[in-house]
Amino acid sequence: MSFKSDNQTLSFSDLELSQKKAKNNTLKYLKHLDQSIGWDPIESTLMKSYPIGKNKKGPQAYSPLMLFKCLLLRIWFQIRSDVELESLINDRFSFKKFIGLPLGEPAPDSSTFSRFRKRLTLEKYDMVLSDISDQLSFKNIIVNMGSTRDIRIIESSRPSETNTRPK
Repeated sequence: MSFKSDNQTLSFSDLELSQKKAKNNTLKYLKHLDQSIGWDPIESTLMKSYPIGKNKKGPQAYSPLMLFKCLLLRIWFQIRSDVELESLINDRFSFKKFIGLPLGEPAPDSSTFSRFRKRLTLEKYDMVLSDISDQLSFKNIIVNMGSTRDIRIIESSRPSETNTRPK
């Protein structure tokens, strides 16, 4: 198969971040979820529904499991758009670790998520989500959805007070 490598060899940045990850709750929770879910049957279902990357010719594709994990992040963290999902994966060590993307690699672009969803039938999507839900329920794990918000900078049309104050 011709999927992008999820080689987890450590780079210098990985080594530096590994010292900081002890205090990263998001990383801890995502690691726990990742280890609690049996991914093999899910990956098998996704592979049957997503033929991209099976051809050895052409550019390497992202694995359907990686893309599905990205969609899980979007659900669990209530991420509003594929563009925001792409940006957050590029920004967050914990997200990259969960989906198996090396730190130096960019996230799949937002159009990749859209194409993946279109190729994956709603029936298969629901089946895989149901499987994950059943697995977590069996292990008495509840995912309380969080949120991740980025700052927004809005240019004011009036001068700021600091620029108009007399000295």
